[in-house]
Amino acid sequence: MLPLPELQQCFARALAGVQTVALPIRGNGLTREQRLQVYRNNMQSALMGALRDVYPVTEQLVGQEFFAAAAFAYLKANPSHSGNIQDYGGAFPQFLNGFEPAATLPYLGDVAALEWRRLQTAVAPPHAPLDVAALAAVPAELQPELHFRHQPAARAFCSCFPVLTIWEYCQSVAPEVELDIDLPGECVLFARPRLDVYMRRLTPGEYAFLHQLCRGQTFEAAYLQALKAEPEFDVERKFAELVREEILTGFYH
Repeated sequence: MLPLPELQQCFARALAGVQTVALPIRGNGLTREQRLQVYRNNMQSALMGALRDVYPVTEQLVGQEFFAAAAFAYLKANPSHSGNIQDYGGAFPQFLNGFEPAATLPYLGDVAALEWRRLQTAVAPPHAPLDVAALAAVPAELQPELHFRHQPAARAFCSCFPVLTIWEYCQSVAPEVELDIDLPGECVLFARPRLDVYMRRLTPGEYAFLHQLCRGQTFEAAYLQALKAEPEFDVERKFAELVREEILTGFYH
């Protein structure tokens, strides 16, 4: 009998179709390979279900049959490496970008990337809002040098396609309205100020400002980058909005 860790590794390889040793499997009326196939089918069904749960808009855009074929090809090339099924599917957007049958849908991978980030926002750890009173107590001359922390759920994604518009369209499709894929690209902010995932579009200045803050740059440095991206950037209003949305949750000198 193989040691348990080695047995588990061999079983995992057998499920993936890379069987290197004969496993001690009792068929109970089935051959060893038939019994393994039962496990493979269950595993594939669970992972396919996980992909469908994460990427409903992606599936809506291409249809069930196309999505199933793409998901099955992904399963074969990307076995699960985690005991948490919520971890599965992170590479699916990149896979779609190189999936030849989807070559006529260049926006598909970015829509899937939006859906994956939406999941990551939903399962991120909780946070406490920024202490506004403590921030107000910081002397004005020190405020430009402040650094800010952001909520764990917050993230941003920029695409050359109108990904949030596509996602919103798929939430309530009106038959008389046609989706315009040729609209300008969008930067999307993901957050979870309370219990629900929140998404909205970011202007170029907002994205530059938030990106620099999240990289650990000072308030002043982030503001200067925002002005380069958007000369009319209203820092007071946008900063207040980020605080209200609980994107920014703490600060330090």
